[in-house]
Amino acid sequence: MHKHWQSFLVWLTARPEGKSDDMTRLIIVARIGFPAGMIMHGVFLACFLKLEIYPLVWLNVGSIIMWIIAIWRLYSYDEIRWAYVICLLIEVPMHSILATWYVGLDAVFLFYIVSSIAMTPLAAYLSRGVRILICLVLVVALVVSGVLSLMLGPQIVLSSEWILFLFAINGGGLALVIGMIVLMYEWIATSTEASLQTSQARTEQANASLENVSRQLAKYISPQLYQTIQSGAQEVKVASKRKKLTIFFSDIVGFTEITDQLESEELTSLLNEYLTEMSLIAQRYGANFDKFIGDAIVLYFGDPETAGVKEDAAQCVRMAIAMQRRMVELRARWQAQGLERPFELRIGINTGYCTVGNFGSEDRMDYTIIGGQVNLAARLESHADVGGILLAHETYAQVRDWLMAEEAARISVKGFAKPVTTYRVRGIYDDLAAKGQIIHHDAAGVTVTIDRDRLADRNGAIDVLKAALADLERN
Repeated sequence: MHKHWQSFLVWLTARPEGKSDDMTRLIIVARIGFPAGMIMHGVFLACFLKLEIYPLVWLNVGSIIMWIIAIWRLYSYDEIRWAYVICLLIEVPMHSILATWYVGLDAVFLFYIVSSIAMTPLAAYLSRGVRILICLVLVVALVVSGVLSLMLGPQIVLSSEWILFLFAINGGGLALVIGMIVLMYEWIATSTEASLQTSQARTEQANASLENVSRQLAKYISPQLYQTIQSGAQEVKVASKRKKLTIFFSDIVGFTEITDQLESEELTSLLNEYLTEMSLIAQRYGANFDKFIGDAIVLYFGDPETAGVKEDAAQCVRMAIAMQRRMVELRARWQAQGLERPFELRIGINTGYCTVGNFGSEDRMDYTIIGGQVNLAARLESHADVGGILLAHETYAQVRDWLMAEEAARISVKGFAKPVTTYRVRGIYDDLAAKGQIIHHDAAGVTVTIDRDRLADRNGAIDVLKAALADLERN
C-alpha cells in the first residue's frame, strides 16, 4: 500500500511525455484538481444524505463516478480534455439546476462560478465549436437556475448552519481553484518567457547552422541553379529539357607534363589559384558552372536563365577573352615566382541545342548538359591554339558584328555528317583598333577592316580602297 501511495505521489508531479509545456502544467493542475473535485463531491454526498435530499445524493454519486473515471484516464493516458468537457456540458448544468431548485440560488452560484473559471485554462486546447457549445450550455443553465429560484424558490428550506456550511465548502473550492489557476498562469508566464528565449536561441542557432550548410552546399553547384532551387523555381527530380545553349570548354595545355615537374603541394596551390581566378570571371559574366574535370572547366549560358541566344553567346565569348587576358597577367606573375612553365589556356565555344537537366537517380543526381553540341565544344577546345579561342560557326554568327575572327581549319566530329567550320578569335574590333592593330569602320551597308599585322602591301590596299570608292561614286 505504501509503495502504491509513493508511486501516486511521484505521478502527481512527474512531467508527462510528449506534451507541450502549457499542456504539461494543465495536466499537473488536473492531477490535483480532479481528486479535489471527487473529495468535494463526497462531502456533498454526505451532506445531502444527512438532509435526505436524494436527487442530489444520486447526482453526486454520478459525479464521483465521473471523477474516478477521469482520474483513471488522467493516470493512464494523461487525458484531461474530455473530462473537462463532460463536466462543463453535463455535471455543472445539472448541479446548477437541481441544487438551485432544492436549496436555493445562493448555495450553488459559487460552484457555478468555480466551474466557469475552471474552463478558462482549457479554452486554448478546445476547438472553437466546443467552446461555443460549452458557453451556450452554461448560459442556459444559469438562466434556468435563476428562473427556478425566482419562480419556485427552494423546495427545501435549510437552516442557517447548513447554508453557512455549504457556502464554506463552495467558497473553499472556489479559493482552491482560483489559487491553482493563478499559480498555473504564473508558471505559464515565467516558463513561457524562458521557453521563448530558449526557442529563439535554438532558432537562431538552427538558422545559422542551416545558413552555413547552405553556403557550403552552394559551392558545389552553380549560383544560378542554387538560387532557382532555393526559390522553388527548380524542382529537384530526374528530368530534362531541350534548350539552345552556348557551351564553353577550356583546359590547360600540357597539364600532364607540368604535373611531373611540380611537387603536389605546389601543383595544388597553383591549380586552385587558376580555378579561383577563372571562376571569378565566370561569375562576373553570369556563366552556369557545369563541372571541373581536373584542370578543365565546363560552363554554359542559357539555362536556367537566358538573355537570348545572341546575348548568351556574346557573354560567353567576352568571358573567354577576359579569361585569356587574365591568364597573360597570371603567367607573368607565376614566371616571376620561379615557375618555369606557367599554365597556358585554350578554349572552345559552341552554340546549339542540348539536353539539360537532372541526370542520375532519385537519390543522387547531377544537373548537367549532354548531346552532340556539347561534344563539339569539347573538340573545338582540343583544336584551339595555345592561348587561343576557337568558335563554331553558330557562335561566330551571333557575335560577328563586334568580334574579329578568321576562319580556321574544318574539323570532323563524330555525329556530324560534314566537317565543322571553325573560327579563330582575333579580338574585339574596338579593342584591336584602340591598340592600332586594325583599322575598322562599320556603318549601315558598309564594313571596312584593315589588319595591320597581315598587311603586306600598303599601297596595294590604298589602291583597292580607291577603286571601291570610285565604284561607289559611279553607282
